[in-house]
Amino acid sequence: MHVSRFRQRFLVGTLVLVLCNCMASAQGARTLTLEESIEIARQTNLSIQTIQEVVKSAEAQVRSERAALLPKVSISGSYRYTKDLPTSVLEASGGFGPLDPGAEMPPPLDTAGGADTNVIELEFGAHHNFQGELSLRQPIFVWGRYYYNYQSAKLSLEAVQKELDAAYNQLVLDVSEAFYSILLAMEFVKVAKQTVELVENQLQIARNLFDAGASTNFDVLRAKVLLANAKSQLIRARNQTRIATDAYKNILNIDLAEDVEVQGSLDRPMIELNLESLIQQAMAERPEMHQFEFNEQAAKKRVDVAKTGNRPDLSFFTNYQIEENERLEEMNRIWNVGFALNFPIFDGFATRAAVQQTKATLKQTQLGKQQMMDAIEFEVRSAYLNLLEAKALIEVQKETVEQAHESVRIANLRYENGMITSVELTDAQIARAQAEVNRLQSLHDYAVGLARLEKANGHALGN
Repeated sequence: MHVSRFRQRFLVGTLVLVLCNCMASAQGARTLTLEESIEIARQTNLSIQTIQEVVKSAEAQVRSERAALLPKVSISGSYRYTKDLPTSVLEASGGFGPLDPGAEMPPPLDTAGGADTNVIELEFGAHHNFQGELSLRQPIFVWGRYYYNYQSAKLSLEAVQKELDAAYNQLVLDVSEAFYSILLAMEFVKVAKQTVELVENQLQIARNLFDAGASTNFDVLRAKVLLANAKSQLIRARNQTRIATDAYKNILNIDLAEDVEVQGSLDRPMIELNLESLIQQAMAERPEMHQFEFNEQAAKKRVDVAKTGNRPDLSFFTNYQIEENERLEEMNRIWNVGFALNFPIFDGFATRAAVQQTKATLKQTQLGKQQMMDAIEFEVRSAYLNLLEAKALIEVQKETVEQAHESVRIANLRYENGMITSVELTDAQIARAQAEVNRLQSLHDYAVGLARLEKANGHALGN
């Protein structure tokens, strides 16, 4: 009886463990929608993180250039110990000190020495010396050099932030393409499974007809070959799904070993669009255009900075110094205040070269802006035309798939009744599979094409 209870408890415990494992397995696979995938990618994608660090660097540069406009305050101090002080020896004769009123001048010193000659040894300096200084310096007039640098840094920061926005738009497109590739691969698996089922049914019919003596063994062998080919296509479709999933996880920076599934549909609502309006919106809203505009303004500020290289500048300074050692009865205190004027006379044509360089950089930015405008227009046009093509193909394939399904149904009935050959049945099955593949490919192309047009236009469409 005790053994029986032990076995019951063991079985119950085992069942609990099995259920826990099943629940853990079910919870282990994450199922993500397109919106969730995009949000995860925004937080984990390494390319985005790299540009975010560039933004932080640009923010620090703004703070650095702003610091040049503010006064510079510094404090310094030093302590010096001198063991052996420098000395000087003097030879003198006679007394020292001031003469009494009406007294005669003493005779000159006898450099040869004598009885009245005195040798005096003097020490200079002190053993313990302490010095301290508090200073302030403020530029007053520098032809706007520091202010232009500050403005240029702020404009560069705006440009980098627009670069981050452009990277977000590209990331949304990359995630969308990877997401729809998984959905397409999954649909291809379904089509491959349906083809395997159709061929298995054909094989069973061929065997039945062969057993009844209504056909030859050729139809059975042909069906077996078709079944092997159909299973090969199913294997390839499943492998393509795994490859597409790994590419998707790579964009999201998810561990490739993690089990992830996607939830969504290739069907996207059909929308009517105007090409000219799309191009105008893209020129106005694409982050890349704003990025070039900010870079152009920043380059103009750097030209202004370069022009001030050989101009005089004026600054204000003040400092307070203290000095103390053991020989001083009172600490020395010195306060200075003044203005400093720096007037460059000849800089070896450095300013001229700097102006030429910054102007060339400005011209490069302006040319790049024009190239970007052309590239954006071409991108919008291409995405628009591809979207129209996919839309037209969807309309065509919708009716074709319905006809192909009906053709296979009729062909199966006719083959089962011996009215057509296995070759004709195979042709109908191949036509159905190809029609289904074409329909799915058109749906995928439209979904991806819409995502590409949204990226090219700079914002979501149809909302």
